[in-house]
Amino acid sequence: MTFKNTFKLMLSNFSNVWKLLLYRIICVLCVLGLTTVVAWPIINVLIKENFFVNLQTSFESLLFNLNLENLFICVDNTVKSFVQIISQSGYLTQAIVCGIVATFLFAFLDGYAKVAISESCNGFMSSLTKYAFTNSYISNFGRATVLNLANLITTLPLNIIIWVGVYLFASNLYGSIGVFAIILAVLILIIMLSLKHTIFGGWKPALIVHNKLIFVSLNKGVVSVFKRFFRSLSNYLILVIIGLTINVFALTFTAGVAMFVTIPVTALMFILADQVMYYEAMGMRFYVDSDHII
Repeated sequence: MTFKNTFKLMLSNFSNVWKLLLYRIICVLCVLGLTTVVAWPIINVLIKENFFVNLQTSFESLLFNLNLENLFICVDNTVKSFVQIISQSGYLTQAIVCGIVATFLFAFLDGYAKVAISESCNGFMSSLTKYAFTNSYISNFGRATVLNLANLITTLPLNIIIWVGVYLFASNLYGSIGVFAIILAVLILIIMLSLKHTIFGGWKPALIVHNKLIFVSLNKGVVSVFKRFFRSLSNYLILVIIGLTINVFALTFTAGVAMFVTIPVTALMFILADQVMYYEAMGMRFYVDSDHII
């Protein structure tokens, strides 16, 4: 039922995908505007070393070729080439600092949209009310700021550790056990992301629904999830697999163009899944469309 309700709500709230897409494009432009001056020497070095030309060639080899091993090899070679070029040019520290600042800044700005959309979805689920994105953004700006700051010391570092750790695991073992390293890495990635979503999935809904303090909401969200931990974990395992699959397909078969849509679709899917699972764990009734209440 969780999947059915989540996807019904996605159809009813699909317009949020375009709002999230536009907002993220604006965020990317803001981050680029703030970091390009610092990163420009690094970009010049990469251009001189034909990094972007080689990246394009590697990317073209992946088109219409859905092969997980080739995708990993492409990513691994690109990362190692980047690190080698930057290390030899003496810009490694600057690149790391610039990358961290850009990542944290984008995550901080993106959090405002997620809270606004969560508020909009909560309004629809609780009373069939559709709040305008701008109104939700402004009215939730204060608590979204505090939540975003809290995320910078909790979920964001955890995301970085998971993704970087899984990549290093696969990269170091690939030479020894080949494709099995990739399979193990994907399994670990799915499990770790699912656990993260299960533990923290109730945080934002608890904040939106009950308007409590940030870490009080985190505690309330965790307690609600642990009422039905394994059921929530099972649901998130499937959602993570769906999210990863549609984005890999979008990358492979549309040269990444479809990812402009699939990434915000995936984000909306998890926002709604968090809301649905929190409502269900708390025994709260909600609308899935204008004619049906659960």
